[in-house]
Amino acid sequence: MRVRHAGAAGAVLLALGLGVVPAAAQTPTKLTYFTGPTGGSWIPIGGALKVLWEKAIPGLSIENRPGAGLVNMKAIEEGKAEIGMGNMTSTVDALAGRGTGIDKPYTNVCHFASLYPNVAQFVVRSDLGINSIADLKGKAVGTLPKGNTTNDVAGWVMDAAGVGFAGASKMAFASLSDLANMFKDGQIVGSFIVTTEGNGSIKDMANSRKIAMLDIPDDIFAKLKAQNVGFQRHTIAKAVYPGLEKDNNTVAFAAHVIVSCKLPDDLVYKMAKAMTDALPDLVNVNSSFKGQTVKDLGAKVDAKWHPGAAKFFKEQGVH
Repeated sequence: MRVRHAGAAGAVLLALGLGVVPAAAQTPTKLTYFTGPTGGSWIPIGGALKVLWEKAIPGLSIENRPGAGLVNMKAIEEGKAEIGMGNMTSTVDALAGRGTGIDKPYTNVCHFASLYPNVAQFVVRSDLGINSIADLKGKAVGTLPKGNTTNDVAGWVMDAAGVGFAGASKMAFASLSDLANMFKDGQIVGSFIVTTEGNGSIKDMANSRKIAMLDIPDDIFAKLKAQNVGFQRHTIAKAVYPGLEKDNNTVAFAAHVIVSCKLPDDLVYKMAKAMTDALPDLVNVNSSFKGQTVKDLGAKVDAKWHPGAAKFFKEQGVH
């Protein structure tokens, strides 16, 4: 942990009765922030948060490094980083000792603030009579490759519907852009993606063929919730994608900022306040922040809060 405060010079001045060391003369607090993979949204968001935190908190210095959800949690747990980006489902698993490469519960990873919902979106052609996930049996379906959270969730959803990957006539595992092209070309009739609302690849599908989005019914939601308590209900308004005729009742889990539980409470409190104050500016970094308020950042989650963040959001009446 590289968190340092006023050093020997401060003690000397205090002993001489000259008062505390001015903030500008204090030993800087240096933190490491693991963000996301190159080309992803977490790098620009992490860059914006670094700048606003350093501006708002005198003496704070943050080094940003590329990362990924599981890598970030591991780095914080092992004391190699103090801040990271994460997915709520993965964090919940890690705190319970579950997940890839995890053999015991993580104890040093704390929730700091929610960012935006990662939304499960099951897109199908609307002209083939596919009205439920069960109707995908014997159909060609696509999702992201193994190793992506989307792939795991797709498997859970299709298993819960009694279809599974084995029940499809074909399972295509490809990138978002490739899935869109396969949908447009008729190679697949359905595509399951976990991403932000208004995703460009889904819009590409909708602009080439009339689409529908399959609801995730209550019985499947209950099974997902039993699998991981990080899942929450979410509604996609029909206006989000061209051609949708009704709102979509689905599920989501939060992308969020995680921090070391060992960070001082007062520092994390100031970081939470600075991030909340800067919400209007964050819209320029990622449109997912549009319309968000302190209630979204401090939303209730099934993960351990850092006490400093919990105190700030509680004072705002949202935690």
